[in-house]
Amino acid sequence: MDHGVEEAGLAAAVDPPEVNLVDLVLSYRNGMPREENTNRFRWNADSPAEVTEIIKAMRLANKGEHETRDTAARILATYGYNLDLVRDSVSHRNYLVMSEQTPCQRCWGLYILRYDSSSAAVNVAVEVPHPFSDESSEEIGIEAFRQLDAKMFAMAGAHRNSNTATRPGYPNSRVSDMARSYESLFHKVHTNFTTRAPNATHVLQVHGFEARPGYPQVVLSNGSAQPHTLLRSFADQLNRAGVTAGVYDGQQYPAFGATVNPQARHTRNKGGFFYHLEAVHAVRSNPQTYRAVISALDQTLLQGSPGAVANIPYAADYDRDAAVGYALRYALNRNEAYYDWSHRELGGDCTNFLSQVMFAGGWRYDEPLVENPVSRRDSSFWYYRPDDPSTSSWTWVNANMWASFAKKSGRVEKVKYLSDVGLGDIVQMGDSVERAKWHSMIVTGFDERGPLLSYHSNNNLNRPLWEVFREYRHESTMFFAWRVVKVS
Repeated sequence: MDHGVEEAGLAAAVDPPEVNLVDLVLSYRNGMPREENTNRFRWNADSPAEVTEIIKAMRLANKGEHETRDTAARILATYGYNLDLVRDSVSHRNYLVMSEQTPCQRCWGLYILRYDSSSAAVNVAVEVPHPFSDESSEEIGIEAFRQLDAKMFAMAGAHRNSNTATRPGYPNSRVSDMARSYESLFHKVHTNFTTRAPNATHVLQVHGFEARPGYPQVVLSNGSAQPHTLLRSFADQLNRAGVTAGVYDGQQYPAFGATVNPQARHTRNKGGFFYHLEAVHAVRSNPQTYRAVISALDQTLLQGSPGAVANIPYAADYDRDAAVGYALRYALNRNEAYYDWSHRELGGDCTNFLSQVMFAGGWRYDEPLVENPVSRRDSSFWYYRPDDPSTSSWTWVNANMWASFAKKSGRVEKVKYLSDVGLGDIVQMGDSVERAKWHSMIVTGFDERGPLLSYHSNNNLNRPLWEVFREYRHESTMFFAWRVVKVS
């Protein structure tokens, strides 16, 4: 079945413990079996049923509810897995971590799912199928997972040659080699937590090779002789960064075409984007260099439209053309019919402008039946008072309160990835610790650079989303994207 990540990230009743996610993964890696031919990786006839049950529990955990996490934790415990909700001390994102108890019983791997309320930039998954064998691929993988704000991380639980058994009918494919096995939990996590076109996942899989004559430092492939365009863009970015890179195209670099890689085949069959990355030891072992590799992929993804418009129906009575038309008309020149909140303590004029746009698009006022002095501070209401703007609802002018009203009233639904926003969608920025929104923008167009945003407070018309993202992308900022699904 083709399952994508569930809509997750509901606030936990208690803040999750804070950990350094990279340290957590590398510490776990250090306790995994790294020996060859020991048969510590367990596989038997019961495995398909066990894999199925573990996947069901992972999907249950990812639903975004405390009760389902508890149920999933009990199921996973019967298979020797711990389920933990943590917050990364660097990115401030929340994650579900599924790790085998030590020592591992099955050695089937470590899996992490993004579990946060913010919208990620692009639909990305990161996989490390050969820890130990491809030395330092674990470091690159988990750093990339964090830097790319990816939705899924998968790391095999043992050396690729841990088990001497081979897959039935494939004498050269050991069952412990995750880049060969269609039956493994590793592959089933891949198939269940990546999505198909048009909202397809970009899958980065990290490998290593020994330097050889005629080969660059990095070889990229999608597992076929027809590399997708973004692979070549990735290679170009790497070469500009001083890391020599080439792309397998059926002729060049045939040793690393990944043509039998099951995750590559599955991703291509879904219309997704596979990035099979082979890097020499000098790249993998140097943090400065492998971070340049991650940055090159980051730059590749944050250009144009690496996603597709999210499959979330717009409200039938939301007039996107009217909303966008209003935004285009008044982005640079304020509508004199409305008060200018640019210098007010509630956060500038951006959300006042957004509220005007929403009203032009068909949003209806939600006013109290009986007003009292604190009604305007209540996030249950949304209205503007032209005769006395100071008595308008705070939801009209404050970004965080607008978001609270929009969600509480069911007028918006989260768009998971910024790359998937459509015309008339809303993009907000917020604080990564408190999750409080402090700026509001609207998507008013598209060009070769991708989605374009218009907004007030430093008034801008059709500014590229990725330009805004790069300017404000740091540890203290999160992005949130919303689609209008109701107008009242």
